[in-house]
Amino acid sequence: MAKPNWTPRLSDVLKHETEEIKLHSDRTGNDYTADVIKALRVVSTGSKEDVSDNFFRYAIVDINSGLEYEIKVQKNINVKFGAVLEFKNVRGGATSRGGWYSADDVNLLQVKNG
Repeated sequence: MAKPNWTPRLSDVLKHETEEIKLHSDRTGNDYTADVIKALRVVSTGSKEDVSDNFFRYAIVDINSGLEYEIKVQKNINVKFGAVLEFKNVRGGATSRGGWYSADDVNLLQVKNG
């Protein structure tokens, strides 16, 4: 008989479909499997923080889910308030302060007018 799972999955938390993929940790040297959102389009709040080891934390708003959070990625791009960003392979987990989120890549998308 299965026991209840009290840990929500990434798809439950961020309200987007996820897919399991195999990843490799440069920090530990280990391979692991993670639930990821393959491509996540969100809106920048215009804030980006330079964190340790050449990583950057982007403050974003997900208009579709109504959530506001930060995603850490190694790529540095210039962002402005309202810019549409697309993050690749977004993953995350629970912390005592809520959660952490990271991605493999981020790109600034051009929005077509009209």
